Amino acid sequence: MINKNNIFGLFEENSNINVHDIVNAPKDFLESPIAKLGMFTKLIGNHEIFHQKLAKFIKQEKKVIDIEETKEASALSVYNRAWYYINKINLNDKEDYYALLDFKSSPIIDALNKAISYFENKEEYEKCARLLEIKNFKENLEKDLPI
Repeated sequence: MINKNNIFGLFEENSNINVHDIVNAPKDFLESPIAKLGMFTKLIGNHEIFHQKLAKFIKQEKKVIDIEETKEASALSVYNRAWYYINKINLNDKEDYYALLDFKSSPIIDALNKAISYFENKEEYEKCARLLEIKNFKENLEKDLPI
C-alpha cells in the first residue's frame, strides 16, 4: 500500500523555488511563442508515452489499478495544461507567426489533432475551433513555402 503522506511530504508547502532558479534559460524564454508551442507539443507527446510505460509498469508489478481511470484523469490535466500554452499563441502577432513557421510541421500538427480529438470528446467545441484555426494556419504556412 502506498503511503500518501510520504508522497505529499516530498513537496514542501512553502517552497520558494522559482522556475528561473531551476531552468537555465533567459527569463523571457518561457514566455516566448516557440517555448509555448514546444510545451504544448511535448506535453501531448509525452502523455502518450507515459501511458504506455504506466501500463507496462502496472502489468509487471501486478498492481490493481484502473488504467483507464488513471488515463482519463491524467489526460484532463495534460490537455488542459497544453491548452494553457497553445491558447497564448496570437496568429496576428509577428513573433508568433515566425515561431509557427519555424516549428516542425509534423509534431505540432499531430499534437493539434490529438488535442482537437480530446476536446471534441469532451464537447469543448470553442477549444476545438481555436485549435483547428491554429492547425489550418500552420498547414497554410507550409503550403505557401517555396520548395
